[in-house]
Order: sequence, then structure tokens, then C-alpha cells
Amino acid sequence: MKRIKEISVITGTYKNRDGQEKKRYLTIGSLFEDGEYLKVKLDATPLVKGGWDGWANCYDVEEKTNKQEDRNDDIPF
Repeated sequence: MKRIKEISVITGTYKNRDGQEKKRYLTIGSLFEDGEYLKVKLDATPLVKGGWDGWANCYDVEEKTNKQEDRNDDIPF
């Protein structure tokens, strides 16, 4: 089984340092390819002010590195 997409919902908005309004996203799960089937794994249920409308977005999976893990690789325990 291969993870092919992240599933995210828009949970609100915020303003960045320049005063521009941006959307706030929450990743709620993943989309997997299992042979000829697609499977959805939800890890969270979004709580959105005013209620969640049931729509979610699928985005390509990004390779994420955890800088904290990289620093701790040399620790012998």
C-alpha cells in the first residue's frame, strides 16, 4: 500500500506579517493506493467554526524532514 495524497481541510483564516489573509489548513488523513483500489485513512475529524461542510482537499505528499530527529541521530540511546 502506497500513500499518494494528504487529505486536508480549511479550518479558518489568519493574517500574515504583511497583513495578507491566508487560509489555515489541517491535515486530517491520507489517500493510499492499494493495488487497483484507493483507500482513505482519516486520523482526525475537523472541528470548524460554523461546522465542517464535508469537503476536503487532496495534496501531493511532501517529503518532510524533522530537524530535531536529524540533530539527535548521534545520541547513543
